Amino acid sequence: MDDAVWKQTWGEALNQQQAAAVQAADGPVLLLAVPGSGKTTVLIHRLGYLMDCRGIPPERILTVTYTVAATRDMRARFARTFGEDRASRLEFRTINGLSARIIQYYERAMGRRAFQLVTDEGTLSSLVGELFRACTGTFATESTIKGLRTAITYGKNRQMSREEMEALSTGELPVAQVYQAYCRVLRQRGWMDYDDQMVYAAQILRRHGEILAYFQEKYTHLCVDEAQDTSRIQHTILRLLAGRRRNLFLVGDEDQSIYGFRAAEPGALLRFERDYPGGRVLFLEKNYRSTQTIVTAADGFIRQNHNRRDKHMTAARGPGPALEELWVYDRAAQYAYLARLARDCPQETAVLYRNNESALPVLDLLDRQGIACRCRQMDGTFFTHRVVRDMADFFTFAVNPADGACFLRMYYKLRAGITKGAAQWAVQTVVAGESLLDVLSQCPGLSQWSRGQCRALSVHFARLREERGDWAVDRLRHAMGYGEYLKERGGDLGKLDILEALGRHVPNLGALLDRLEELRTLVRQERQGPAQGLILSTIHASKGLEYQRVILMDVADGLLPLVEAPVGRNPDPAAVEAYEEERRLFYVGMTRAKETLAVFRFQKPGLASAFSEALFPPKAKSQPVRARPKPAEDSRAEGAPDGTGYFPGVSVTHRTFGSGKVVSRQGDIATILFEGGQEKRIALSVALRRRQLWRSREKTG
Repeated sequence: MDDAVWKQTWGEALNQQQAAAVQAADGPVLLLAVPGSGKTTVLIHRLGYLMDCRGIPPERILTVTYTVAATRDMRARFARTFGEDRASRLEFRTINGLSARIIQYYERAMGRRAFQLVTDEGTLSSLVGELFRACTGTFATESTIKGLRTAITYGKNRQMSREEMEALSTGELPVAQVYQAYCRVLRQRGWMDYDDQMVYAAQILRRHGEILAYFQEKYTHLCVDEAQDTSRIQHTILRLLAGRRRNLFLVGDEDQSIYGFRAAEPGALLRFERDYPGGRVLFLEKNYRSTQTIVTAADGFIRQNHNRRDKHMTAARGPGPALEELWVYDRAAQYAYLARLARDCPQETAVLYRNNESALPVLDLLDRQGIACRCRQMDGTFFTHRVVRDMADFFTFAVNPADGACFLRMYYKLRAGITKGAAQWAVQTVVAGESLLDVLSQCPGLSQWSRGQCRALSVHFARLREERGDWAVDRLRHAMGYGEYLKERGGDLGKLDILEALGRHVPNLGALLDRLEELRTLVRQERQGPAQGLILSTIHASKGLEYQRVILMDVADGLLPLVEAPVGRNPDPAAVEAYEEERRLFYVGMTRAKETLAVFRFQKPGLASAFSEALFPPKAKSQPVRARPKPAEDSRAEGAPDGTGYFPGVSVTHRTFGSGKVVSRQGDIATILFEGGQEKRIALSVALRRRQLWRSREKTG
């Protein structure tokens, strides 16, 4: 069949760029396809074109996709267009499916037995947990195991050296040590994981020329979807297979590369002509999904990245509604707005966010109000994170201040200068009914400052048993040293933000821990909501999907984007890449919207967003859509007053206890004698931050 007849039969609906890509049948070709540009349509039509117009037997064509689901979908779409008979003769595989085929052929050809593929993630996770405990002497949480498994995958896909793996290690994640032990145990047991499967396939192709020649002859034409998500080891396999004929067709978009944590290498698309001399780079730049308003905003936004091809996304559709600014005071007001929206949401609305934990406060509110919604691909690692486990220890000790085992797990996280020897001495010395901290306040081996800190901490722990959940988390973070500990260790302070948000609705820290268990059960369940209603999803899980309306939540520096913008004339390339991936992630979220795109913006200081400012520059800002006025509960003073001026003799007023006078002060703890003879020990940093206490002449209401 000649090209003209084929075009009349199959290709009349293709635009000029799509038709050019379909007919680019020979040599290495990179097709850069913007969101909503019909890349899958091009791929399946190109397969038909190779068979009909170039006479390529379908058995010689291999199409590689990123996921098994994408493999099934692409095969089904080809069958609907060109028929089941022809589809049955084509191969659609993931890169792991291709690697398995190479290893199986190696076994038959060489008469050898390859390692056993372990497909049960639970088995491998248990092994990582055992190795972590052997390395550190402590049990690994679910989130720790997930972090280590991700690092192991990253290292194998990037083909990293031992020195490079060492650079991934942190105080809490001994990545290199666990990685080496993990690889050693797998070899000893004759096992391989999915990452090893690709490593072994590449080794086979490199070392056995006859096997490489067999597959080069078998697959004369390679088509690869989602090439921006392909890792270094995967590119190695593809380059080896395409080496002789070089008929490699890569489809991707470096602007949509958001899997850096899985070792995706968008840079391979930027150096395509260097890796494949004489290769052609084609473009699909017309977006058929979104309104012109959304397309123009998204294109302008992503063009701020430097490590990208110079392409320009245009809209096939006409203008639509302006981008919405949803102004709220803080994250709590954002959650409340979404809960109200979910009660009556006639339009399909996807709420997209960076991390699964962002959705927990929304899910909490919806569950309390009996409102259904759809939720995509939640995981439960938040609930076993070290920060959450620490909360359990803090509360356990607050209830039983003589619990020695608990105290030894947490004393150094309170930044009170307590030495290991002093902590062990106190555990051995304390008797039933005493407080370990009170014992330490008399310890001759501690400095006067540390003894004073122990007395203050004893008061704080007493308060933890009684106060509302969010106040307890706030106390731990700011007044008890735990926030400082996390900051010094590079810990995840964002977990405390989520805990504080969840704690607003429970009476104390114990109730918060109980609620976390309820939510953990909830996220494990398949959440079915109305077909037209609110959908909660990470941006990663929404990739490849589209929605009538999209709301981007938690858009603030430190959340989305998660990392800081690089500064200086010669910024670290790794920092530049990390920030540009955050911009790509935001861009992917924007381009999921078909009709309406809304972005939450915050009035509270400290929640500014460079990304929002890029979309809504001040000089062009329209009247904001105010989603909710500033809640009265959040009107307390910003920052944490240090208590300067609250010395003995100063008259004060407390919202609960009334007028009084400071009679003594030990560090952050002030002893106040109130009218009527009631004496209270109060943590100044907590009380001042919450505006529960003020000097009598300073009352502001």
